[in-house]
Amino acid sequence: MGLVKRNWGTLQFDRSVGRLMRRSRIPGLSLGLVRRGTTVLARGFGYRDRADRLPATERTLYGIASMTKSFTAIAVLRLQEEGLLKVQDPLRRYLPEFQTSEPRRTGRITIHHLLTHSSGIPPLPSIYYTSGRSIARDPPYDPRVARRVGIDPDHPSIDTYAGVMEYLRKERYRLLGPPGQFFSYSNEGFGLLGAIIERVSGRTYESYLEETIFRPAGMSSTTFDTGIMLRSPEVTTLYSPNWKRGKGPLVASEDWWEDTCLRAAGAIRTNIVDLLRYVEIYLREGKVGNERILGRTSLHEMLRPQIEIRPGLFYGYGIAVRPDYHGQYLAFHDGGLKGVSSEFAVFPRAEVGGAVLANADLVPSGLALQEGLNRLLGLEPRLPFIDTPPAGPRPASLREFGGWYCSGEGIWVHVTPHRDHLTFDFRGIELTERDLVWRPHGDDGFTMRQRGVTSWVKFLRDRRGRIDALHLGWRVVRKRDPRTLARARRGLFVW
Repeated sequence: MGLVKRNWGTLQFDRSVGRLMRRSRIPGLSLGLVRRGTTVLARGFGYRDRADRLPATERTLYGIASMTKSFTAIAVLRLQEEGLLKVQDPLRRYLPEFQTSEPRRTGRITIHHLLTHSSGIPPLPSIYYTSGRSIARDPPYDPRVARRVGIDPDHPSIDTYAGVMEYLRKERYRLLGPPGQFFSYSNEGFGLLGAIIERVSGRTYESYLEETIFRPAGMSSTTFDTGIMLRSPEVTTLYSPNWKRGKGPLVASEDWWEDTCLRAAGAIRTNIVDLLRYVEIYLREGKVGNERILGRTSLHEMLRPQIEIRPGLFYGYGIAVRPDYHGQYLAFHDGGLKGVSSEFAVFPRAEVGGAVLANADLVPSGLALQEGLNRLLGLEPRLPFIDTPPAGPRPASLREFGGWYCSGEGIWVHVTPHRDHLTFDFRGIELTERDLVWRPHGDDGFTMRQRGVTSWVKFLRDRRGRIDALHLGWRVVRKRDPRTLARARRGLFVW
């Protein structure tokens, strides 16, 4: 059962989590909550193995995917404390072989830009190539679909940092703009931070995190190593849609996606017990127990708003921040990968935080964490961490928003304008839903209500005032001329 302190509406909360899991078909999840140094809840719900009815517990190991980026940011700031780098340094000071498609802008990209997803590197297919070996054993998509959207299922696996940099030098793409202008989520950027950590520390990325974060924080079950993980007594089975059958129901799998050169973007495996120790870093100004993991000044720099994601929501270093969440300061990060949906969140001023790990991808497990933390804060349980911005003036016509918007990460969406709404048809790799209705919210923003959650997207304009991109899923996805779409199949698309 794990640890549960029954003094804060736990029974109601348990019922709510159960409803969420049934509605979203989540096989299992584990959740932990802490307040002022005391663990309020640490337990599992559902099953880590549905077929054998093995329960999920607070010690079940899961992947955490992009939550890893916050660990990477701590490592970089540790190196800055040691005087081995500065976040404002140019990237090429440490990776002189790094080059992009636009050499004049390459030299202006700094470590700060990588930490804040503002380097200008657009969404690219590289994550499919760096995980190529594991994807080949367990393909999540029809190779014909991959080729149609510009992802080569036969592309050689990228296995080294040198390979990532060679790919970034040769791939056909345009930067989104000068460094610092746009926030657009970049796994490649965090992969390069792993290379910098290795160059500067003289150790592997994995061993540096082990020595400076995992071990001193007492995170004894946390690892990058699949072999070590699988020898643990409680490891979850992974559940993922059957993409070859038009997404389909969740199916069990034992094959974990992994790579060797984008690990700094999303490769940590851990459990709730360890994550609650990690959360302590943020609630105790850089300390876990008597061990200082990060200096106060560095932690404050990490949690300070560095670039706007959307109105009221910002990105710090490896973590999203919302400075005014109903009177509280909120910092959080989620993650998603095959068989992984994760999130952690902290309210440093209230000394409240927690984490959730689930064993299925594309499921809203974060809603359970949001409700638990809201209850601890005395807030309405269903308040979302990310609000819809205030409504603004609505456009007279929706015609200009129509068209194709495509990214190298396999996000292809066809937008059709109607009299009072838009419909989105996703025709890429993982997002395959059709006829999603988005209604005008003003200032080129649109909202959609689905499964009890309101989502918001914003269209972006070029210097001439024409719609030329869509900010979707924290990525800038460019608008495309339909006449050029066939070039993707031939590998000639310019991302």
